[in-house]
Amino acid sequence: MEQPITDHYESGLAAMKAGDSDTAVAELEAASRQNPSDYRTFNALGAAYASQGRYEKAIGAFKIAEQVAPGIARIHYNIAQAYEAVGILAEAEYEYEKALTIDPSYTKAKEALMALKSRMHNF
Repeated sequence: MEQPITDHYESGLAAMKAGDSDTAVAELEAASRQNPSDYRTFNALGAAYASQGRYEKAIGAFKIAEQVAPGIARIHYNIAQAYEAVGILAEAEYEYEKALTIDPSYTKAKEALMALKSRMHNF
């Protein structure tokens, strides 16, 4: 069952769109405390952390989103992107593959996985 959207969540998304990642993080952290069972909040919070280059925190937020909603391909894609950004390529590959298991037609995940495998073979 989907949880209601909070004002903090909406403010966080608006701040992200405006390029204000500091406000986005603050608002989305507040939203996550208000509604800890809404995967969308943690997914957005992970994206806000990633936009600041805080990939470890992004992975943590995405992992919480995954615990709340394990069947969402986009979450696994986001986790993979963050792992790739910090150079944990085997985990990135696993998460891309998990995204594609959930949604075999997920083009962005397919393309990212192919690019990652190409990079891994060139090492």
